[in-house]
Amino acid sequence: MSAARSLCFSFSTIFASNFAPKSKVSKFSRDAFTGTPSPTTTFIMTPQITRWADFAYVSEEFDSETHEFQYTMLAVINSDDVIYYSELPTRKAEISFQQVMATLRPIPDSEIFPELPLSDVKQFTKAPMELPANCQVFIKRPNISQYDVYKRHNVVHLLAQSFLEETRTMEFLSAHPHPYFIQYHGCCFRRGYLTGIVISRHSHDLKNYLSHGVGNIDKKAFMTALESAIYHLHSLGWAHNDLNPTNVLVDDSEASGGMPVLIDFGSARKIGSLLGTSRGTSGWIEGRIEDYTTSKKEHDTFALEKMRLWLDNPTFDDD
Repeated sequence: MSAARSLCFSFSTIFASNFAPKSKVSKFSRDAFTGTPSPTTTFIMTPQITRWADFAYVSEEFDSETHEFQYTMLAVINSDDVIYYSELPTRKAEISFQQVMATLRPIPDSEIFPELPLSDVKQFTKAPMELPANCQVFIKRPNISQYDVYKRHNVVHLLAQSFLEETRTMEFLSAHPHPYFIQYHGCCFRRGYLTGIVISRHSHDLKNYLSHGVGNIDKKAFMTALESAIYHLHSLGWAHNDLNPTNVLVDDSEASGGMPVLIDFGSARKIGSLLGTSRGTSGWIEGRIEDYTTSKKEHDTFALEKMRLWLDNPTFDDD
C-alpha cells in the first residue's frame, strides 16, 4: 500500500472518483434534499452493473514495499445514496461485472456518512430540487478511496467526520463567495445522514486540461485569478493547505475563457488550526508531510509559486 494512502499522510481528493456526475439535481427524489427521514429499507437490491462508468470508484492496490498487487477496490452508489463496496483479489482487466455484483455489499450509513438529526439539518443549505438546465453538477461523497485503510485501522468514523467538516467549510465560504471558488449549491440528506455536497461541474482539472491538450492557458491571467481566490481565503483568516493542479479546475466556458476554479476544501482550516487527516499533497508542500500539521498561509504561497513554475513546463507524473 502506497505511503500516500497510509493514515499519517494526507489524502488528496480523487476528483473523478469522489463525485458522481449528474445533469440535473431534479432527477433525485425530494427526500435527498429536504432531510425528511425515509422509510426503513428492509430489502436492498444490488445495483446492476453493465459498464465501467457505473462505478463511483475503482482502484488497484499494491504493497508499498514489494509493489506486488494486493486487490482491486470497487464502489458503486445507487440512486438512494447507498454506497456498495467490494474488494477482489483480481486485476481489474480480469474482473467480470458478474463477479463484482456477487460481492458488492452496502456500506452502513453510519460508517461513511455524518448522522444529522433534523435540528442540525436546518443549519445547512439544502440543494434545490431543480437547477437551470444548463447547470451541470457533481455530488461529492465521502472519500471512498480511503475506506479500506480506515476500516482496517478501526478509524472509519473519520471519513464521516472529515466530510462533515468540509461541508461546514463550504457553508462558510458560500457566505463569503469569490468568483473563482467552486459554486456550492447545498447538501443532500438521506435517512437522517448527510450524503452529498452538490457543486457545479467542470470537465477538467488543470493537470488533465493540459496533459490532454484540451486547450491553452493564459498563464498570467490564470495565476492572477488563482492568487485572488487564495488571498480572499486568507483575508477570511483561512488557508487552503492543499493547492495543486488537481485541485484547480479550468472553467472553459465561453464567458470565463479558461479561468481557474478552486476546489477541494477538505484541508482548508482557520489559520493556526491543526490540520486533520487531509493535509496537503506530496510534491506540493514545503518540508516533510509529517511536519505539515498546522494551517498556514505559507503553505498556499509556496504552492502558488510552485504552480507558477510548473505552468512554464508542466509535468504529469503522479506524485
